[in-house]
Amino acid sequence: MKKVIITVLAAFIVIISAVAFKNVYSCEMPIKNRGIRDAISSGDLDVLFIGSSTFRANVDMPMMDKAYDGRVYDISYGGNQLVATSIQYDELKRRSDDRYGLIVFELGPMMITQKVALSDSRVIWDLSWEGKKALWQSMYEAGNTDLPMMYEYFVTSGMDDLITFPVTEPFYGTRYYKGAKTGETGSPGKEWLEGEEFDISDKELVQAQADAVVDIIRKCRNDGQSFIFVESPCYYRLQEDPTFRKYKEEFVRILEENDAPYISASDVDFDTHNADYFEDMNHMSAEGRRAYTAELIRVLETQPEGQVPAD
Repeated sequence: MKKVIITVLAAFIVIISAVAFKNVYSCEMPIKNRGIRDAISSGDLDVLFIGSSTFRANVDMPMMDKAYDGRVYDISYGGNQLVATSIQYDELKRRSDDRYGLIVFELGPMMITQKVALSDSRVIWDLSWEGKKALWQSMYEAGNTDLPMMYEYFVTSGMDDLITFPVTEPFYGTRYYKGAKTGETGSPGKEWLEGEEFDISDKELVQAQADAVVDIIRKCRNDGQSFIFVESPCYYRLQEDPTFRKYKEEFVRILEENDAPYISASDVDFDTHNADYFEDMNHMSAEGRRAYTAELIRVLETQPEGQVPAD
């Protein structure tokens, strides 16, 4: 009986230690080619992208690397939210003295309709304890912190990365190139894209996400940080959807009211009707990614230096 108690106690100590380590030190784990720590390890950058899987799928990092002599990085998370993006910006500024010539934030119209919640466990993994608490507080204020979520957030989320790190790290190192997708993803074809069903008509504005846009602008302005918001083109069916257009107009209204620079999808020469360019409604194929990135580089180079709006 004594041996059983000792075994159970030892297991409990190991579990508690692993959970504590994950919550406090996960942000310092040397995971290459993705995340905040690796971006910081890259040192000073000319361009830093912060966005969702849309940036990861639609921005070709090898082309960006060539255009900016390697001084470029992409921090992208699945379903990344504007509230989380604001916290990610704080992490970068708090944890390093690196200089970022231009930070490119995602102008995703539907991002301002997302519930403030946990969208990608890697977001938590990359945040320091201070950042984890800040994101949890935002979720708490939105009413999304019940006991199951607390258990997922602080205990199980990201634990697989911690346990399997020696095995999965080489895989991540080959799959990701500075946070971006590198696979030759093809298009499912025009017939599939035309028949794909989606319905976003029930989406509503989430004020916390809209407020986060203003928060990001304010922080950059206070820091003297050059920034710009960029909208990646979607397949025309989504791009022209009435609800999508409604929230695109709302997002742009917020930016213009706060004198924030942005590049709309229509500002880039890219054919949103070309089915070969898309994997789904808002993620590009490898062919589309390269075509779009070539044009995005050209447009970025035409932007006036110092994208910090005057007060």
